[in-house]
Amino acid sequence: MLKGYKKLTILHTESSKGWGGQEIRILQEALGMRDRGYRVLIATEKDSILFQKALAKNLEVFPIHFSKYNPLSFLKIKSLIEKEKVDILNTHSSKDSWIATIAAKIAYNKPKIIRTRHLSTPIKNNFNKLIYYLADFIITTGQEIKNKMIERNKINPEKILSIPTGVDLKKFDPQRVVPAIKKQSDEIFIAMIGVLRSWKGHVYFLKAIPLVIKHVPQFRIKFFIVGDGPQKNNIIRCIEENNLNKNVSMLGHREDIPEILASMDFIVHPSYANEGIPQVVIQAMAMKKPVIGTDVGSLKEVIINEVTGFLIKPKNVEELSEKMILLCNNKKMLSFLGENAMKFIEKDYSSEKMFEKLENLYEKLSS
Repeated sequence: MLKGYKKLTILHTESSKGWGGQEIRILQEALGMRDRGYRVLIATEKDSILFQKALAKNLEVFPIHFSKYNPLSFLKIKSLIEKEKVDILNTHSSKDSWIATIAAKIAYNKPKIIRTRHLSTPIKNNFNKLIYYLADFIITTGQEIKNKMIERNKINPEKILSIPTGVDLKKFDPQRVVPAIKKQSDEIFIAMIGVLRSWKGHVYFLKAIPLVIKHVPQFRIKFFIVGDGPQKNNIIRCIEENNLNKNVSMLGHREDIPEILASMDFIVHPSYANEGIPQVVIQAMAMKKPVIGTDVGSLKEVIINEVTGFLIKPKNVEELSEKMILLCNNKKMLSFLGENAMKFIEKDYSSEKMFEKLENLYEKLSS
């Protein structure tokens, strides 16, 4: 045992090679719980972004190739669990959950198993449901995900808990962060921020823009898409087909999200599937920026309609454009929603609140 560490050793597993909210949360959890004195390990693919990010933060990270059909994957995880005396295993994606859960079940030290569910996508079949029954506990990133799992999958309510991802309020501080993009006093900046996936709804954002600029002078308003991902080429094509090249700037993947948010007047998040509580939504709210979002997944837990932002129906271009026009033309409403959003996040969605809930759960499972 390393000097200064508490009793517990936590192992996170992640088979995804990409970089989105799920992987960012794993890194955030690992760093936060390490700061609280736990020993935290991460097992992930060697060519994943998470592997490189974890190394850069001096975390203990182990390269594991997750393959359901290769016995070596099970043996390597089992060996890691035993050698490092893992107390709690926390799995995150389907592939690593299967491999690591079975490995933990046959490991001699029998760590407690947590399955974290990040998305609101329904669990499709009984085979996939089995992994949740094998876990000792389930964490969801939103209350709505928890409710649906209890309702649809008959999960025992006593073994499932919603622990939303928290915001680092020191990093996302509207009083301290300097905007990344300069603008004139009469300009309005609106953004979509996140991985460029189809279900994030970029196409509806783009379809709403022509309706908005009919009511807001074009010289006053600029639109931004921040992020990278599999839909990049389709989004570029949609921009060109709708003659929006002069209106929309694609900024690509950015690490300076607090500074990007500080530059915006508000953000739009028109997803139509799969969401838990997207990190960019609560980050924007912490930065005093209202969010126009859809009633999908757990978004309604933070976007309180006409209080902290606007909640609209998925795939509804007209409603989206109406709310965008309203915020463009009503500075009082913009300020009211932004102030409420910031206070809401400060009260219940800080990273410290998340770490406290995780710590309580870890200690409960280990007792």
